[in-house]
Amino acid sequence: MKNQNLERRKLRFDDWKDVISDVEVLKTNGYDRAKRGNLSLGQICNHLAVVMEGALDGFPSAMPWAVRTLLRFFFLQSMMQHKQVGLRFPSPPFARQTAPVDDEKGIERLRTAAARFDAPSATYVMHMAFGNLTPEQWKHQQLWHCEHHLSYLVPREAECAV
Repeated sequence: MKNQNLERRKLRFDDWKDVISDVEVLKTNGYDRAKRGNLSLGQICNHLAVVMEGALDGFPSAMPWAVRTLLRFFFLQSMMQHKQVGLRFPSPPFARQTAPVDDEKGIERLRTAAARFDAPSATYVMHMAFGNLTPEQWKHQQLWHCEHHLSYLVPREAECAV
C-alpha cells in the first residue's frame, strides 16, 4: 500500500548483512510505500539483484562516454558517502521492474546476488553509468543503490503478543 504522506527512510548499510536484515524486517512486519514509491519488496529485491548480477556478468550496454563522465563527476562522490539523492532516473530497460515479483523469490535472488558480489573471488565489469570502479567503489555504489530503493519501503510496527 502506498501512503502519499509517508516520507522515505534514511538508511545506511555498511555490509550485505545490513541489507538482508532490513529486507527480512520488511518481509516479517509488512511495509507501506512512501510517496513516490512504486515497487513492492519483491520487485525492489529483484531489481537490486539484476544490477548486481550485471556488475559481475556484464551489462547489455553502457552509457556514452560523455554521459558516464558527467554522472561520475556529479553523482559518484555522493554515492560513496551514502547521501540520498533527490533526483530520480529511469532504470535501464534490462533492469526495469514492471511485472509482479513474489517477495520471497525477489529476496532469494537478492541473497544469491549479494553472496556472489561479496565473494573474495568476485570481479566486476565496467559500470554502465560510472565507468571503471574499484572493488571498494563498487561495494559502496551497490550498498547505496540498496539504500536508495529500500528507503521507499517503511516497515510497519511489529505486533506485540499480549
